[in-house]
Amino acid sequence: MKRALILCVCLLLVATAAQADHKPGWNAKRATEVMRSIGDPHRDYFEGFEISVPPPGWTAIVNNTYTWEVGTYSPFEGLQNAVCYYDGTYSGPQDEWICFEYTLEAGDDCLCFQVYGSPYWAIDPYQNYNIHVKINGSEVWNYVDDSVDPVMWQWQESCVSLDAYSPGQTLDICLGYTGYDGAEGAFDAIFIGDCGITPPEPCCPFDVVCVDKHFNTCDQDYFPIPCGVGPIPWEYGVPVGIPGVSCDDVPVTHVLATILNGDYPVAAGQGAVVGPFDITAECSCLEICHFYDIEPGYDGGNVKVSTDGGATWTLVYPFRGYDDILDSTSFQAECVWMEEVFTGHQTEFVRDCFDLSDYIGQTVHVGLFFGADGSVTYPGWYVKWIRLGGDEMSPVQQSTWGKIKSNFRSMFRKN
Repeated sequence: MKRALILCVCLLLVATAAQADHKPGWNAKRATEVMRSIGDPHRDYFEGFEISVPPPGWTAIVNNTYTWEVGTYSPFEGLQNAVCYYDGTYSGPQDEWICFEYTLEAGDDCLCFQVYGSPYWAIDPYQNYNIHVKINGSEVWNYVDDSVDPVMWQWQESCVSLDAYSPGQTLDICLGYTGYDGAEGAFDAIFIGDCGITPPEPCCPFDVVCVDKHFNTCDQDYFPIPCGVGPIPWEYGVPVGIPGVSCDDVPVTHVLATILNGDYPVAAGQGAVVGPFDITAECSCLEICHFYDIEPGYDGGNVKVSTDGGATWTLVYPFRGYDDILDSTSFQAECVWMEEVFTGHQTEFVRDCFDLSDYIGQTVHVGLFFGADGSVTYPGWYVKWIRLGGDEMSPVQQSTWGKIKSNFRSMFRKN
């Protein structure tokens, strides 16, 4: 049954919050738009393991049957990556390395790489294995200590400063896997060059909340919009089986979710749209507080904005980046296939923010688009609030029932 549209006027809430701690450096996940492609001019050296592992010119230190080899399952870019699997026969500790030499050039500020592993087996609770990077025999990075908020089986970019070394100096760089009874680890897209883009500071939390769509009190304040042919996933109400406390320690009573009790259906696909919102210079940061438990790499959700009442949509990027791209050619998710998405497993509600300053002076709708492939499902995506704000005072945005209905009619007339 189509859900009735109920207007919920959620006005200004006085909210003063300190800026979130930002972890400096290069270990934060980022959206593809700021990850470097193979031809990026910032790269003086690049290795994507497309020929072999070890690649030509590299050497391998092999102490175990399970050592570094070619991986073809969901590489970060290209068709292959370097992977080391754990020894399932438990015949002894693994100590496996692949190494190469590189002579530094002027401007070679960073050694960067894509890496993934298992926080569960590497960090908590087992601490059975580690993934390492060494330069001239000294460890400069390891997965257990230096990966920032690692996500299970998701590629994350990390970089190591090369400021301690001089142009003309030859470095012996090694990628390693050590431990006993661990889990697989992988590297891809190794490059040396200019550090290039520095991740910007997030725009939220902000000092002033201009518009607050808080689903504890905003009863069904969203529009469903079709984008696929599968079952409809979005529901509003009291959730079951998720964390009871959200961002800023706010209790969870009601959420906008992909199924409130149980798992989302296979082949699900739909958008949930809120708005319209007038974007101003003082009110151009979008914040969502959400929790998700989604099949990693195959199902997911993302955030888009529309300036034409829902006729067209543009993907917007959170400051930390999305978790993955749903690029499987065998298992295609409704609505979000070949797009970057939130995917994988969170253990608590998280805050993500989006810079909408490109839309200043325009009226936008915000869409939460979710899609799943034809097999394997999890609880899904739960949104606690959607806010617009900034660090300077701005008048509270008012909405009228007539404006809401007009946008609602135009949205479905164009689809």
